[in-house]
Amino acid sequence: MQINKKFYTILFYLFLYIFFSAHSPWGQYLAYREQHLLIMSTREDEPTYPFSKILVEKINEQLPEASARPARARDFRRVQSLFATNQMPLVLLSKKNALSLIKGSGPFKKYGSAEAKVLYYFDDLVLLVQPSFPDKFAWLLTNAIIKAEQELKGATSPLEMKKIIDIHPGTLMALNNEAMPELNN
Repeated sequence: MQINKKFYTILFYLFLYIFFSAHSPWGQYLAYREQHLLIMSTREDEPTYPFSKILVEKINEQLPEASARPARARDFRRVQSLFATNQMPLVLLSKKNALSLIKGSGPFKKYGSAEAKVLYYFDDLVLLVQPSFPDKFAWLLTNAIIKAEQELKGATSPLEMKKIIDIHPGTLMALNNEAMPELNN
């Protein structure tokens, strides 16, 4: 009986060791996020994903070093989770859902609110950015969108819209033709 118990204890610890030391894609996923500018959308906000692919294409034409990629979340819960924890710095949502994300209402009522700033508008869609997103990067993105504005359906400067969501400071600098800020925030 003693040998059997010892054998199963060793087997259990061996299993735990193999399980916890096995290769995990988590590190690769974090590296991917660092190498690419990901613009999140969601299946539940249907027009966001198709437009995110167009937006990414135009950003990459103007700013290839961004290596932008579309990223689609399964649902609003995932959008709120990834955006609120700063795992995804950009999210493209319809205006109604963008306001709901910020207020923690509508489809986000169960999941809570998330702080966000506006980077740009596209008809009924709005590109939101984390408040902690560096001013320099917001400036570069805004500048790339301004250059591609004619090719992006409904692209509208946040300065031309009724201010319902604060504009990111880096975006304001680009829209006001100020010099690109240094990367210090």
